[in-house]
Amino acid sequence: MEVLLRQDVEKLGRMGDVVEVADGYARNYLLPKKIASPVTPDNLQAMEAFRQARLQREGEELERVRRQAEMLEGFLCYITARATEKGHLFGSVGPQQVAEQLAENGFEGIRPSSISLARSIEEVGDYEVEVMLHPEVRAHILVRVASEEEEEEE
Repeated sequence: MEVLLRQDVEKLGRMGDVVEVADGYARNYLLPKKIASPVTPDNLQAMEAFRQARLQREGEELERVRRQAEMLEGFLCYITARATEKGHLFGSVGPQQVAEQLAENGFEGIRPSSISLARSIEEVGDYEVEVMLHPEVRAHILVRVASEEEEEEE
């Protein structure tokens, strides 16, 4: 039986796809749960309109993210932390602190999970960090970690 998917179904297809499934799977699961609908000209037309609107929204979102990546590229993110005289931090600086610092500098909506650190920063210094804003868009920033004592001296 052919059905029109109304939402993404893992290992079956994306929303708007017409897929061939077993009659029982369609009648007993997909159709009652409104995951899919019968293939009719009206359903196809409505789904195509919805798909076009979704593509438009995704395109606008991608453009917004690209503009944000251009502003973010090469940004200096300055973080102060307590450190020993030799530059070893008491604790570490992780993606959460970087995300908070970016938010304070006007880059709202960047989640800590988007910030790629090989491991937490445990020494004073400069670190290049990749920020994944979208699966297709990445930006590189410089994170400068300084000890609080250096901050007080300046």
